[in-house]
Amino acid sequence: MSSERTFRSGFIALVGRTNAGKSTLVNALTGERVSITSSKAQTTRNKIRGIVNRDDAQLVFIDTPGLHLWLKRTLNQVMIETALSTLGDADCIVMLVDATHALTPQGEIEDIEAQLMEAIAKSGRPAILAINKMDALKDRALVLPIIDAYRKGFDFQSIVAVSARKRQELTNLLDCIVPLLPESAPLYPQSLYTDQTERFLASETIREVIYRHMGKELPYAAVVEIEDFKSMRMRNRIEITATIYVERESQKAIFVGKAGSAIKRLGTEARMQLAKALDAQIQLSLFVKVKQDWSENVNALRQFGYTENK
Repeated sequence: MSSERTFRSGFIALVGRTNAGKSTLVNALTGERVSITSSKAQTTRNKIRGIVNRDDAQLVFIDTPGLHLWLKRTLNQVMIETALSTLGDADCIVMLVDATHALTPQGEIEDIEAQLMEAIAKSGRPAILAINKMDALKDRALVLPIIDAYRKGFDFQSIVAVSARKRQELTNLLDCIVPLLPESAPLYPQSLYTDQTERFLASETIREVIYRHMGKELPYAAVVEIEDFKSMRMRNRIEITATIYVERESQKAIFVGKAGSAIKRLGTEARMQLAKALDAQIQLSLFVKVKQDWSENVNALRQFGYTENK
């Protein structure tokens, strides 16, 4: 009888409503900044893979756009389709809910979560419920009604209470996921923490700076496209040319600022964050252009990578 331990590898779809903490969880699990985080809804627009390597498994997390029911723009609908299409491709699903908003004041499951559980049931994939933001509860006993309600709503393989921000109970979550993955050799080199390119990570880093500095609505009208990316690793230097596309001339004026002050401030912080994310000296050229109503234009969404080319 062989004494070798079984090694498992697989894809885990991480799904939930906006601001449930999915990106924070992926970053906490990988120990790297794979996904951008913000207090604003819909910071994650694309599927982003974070890879966790253990002695007994390789777990590939797919961080999806947050689900919502109230936004009807073409971009939002594409993001919903992206999130739900992930379910059928995954080996298992982790549904993340915010412990502070998991139930209605009447103690019932919200419509978004109820519809998501229906989608999970249709996928036929095993699922785990992760109740996040436990650190925000005044009394940990408040999680008990949440567990009871969701256990009645769906046959989850496990229910785990975690805090992604505090990195609490994450090992327990991983331990629950591993048995649900198929026996397999690692799917990616074990030195990787994401399969995203440096070019993509650069666009995400710039977008995170935009979310941090601009107003409530402007980040949703903006998309970052990397026009040129020259990696000179022998010199530990990367030269990046990026364009921020907005939908109105008035938005462009705000992004540029008086005498270019706003875009200069954005560029300075983006350069600093890129240097940390890519571990290199960064030369960044940042521009702002108008692409009228890009978030409602299917061809523009395809250009910016939100839909597959068909």
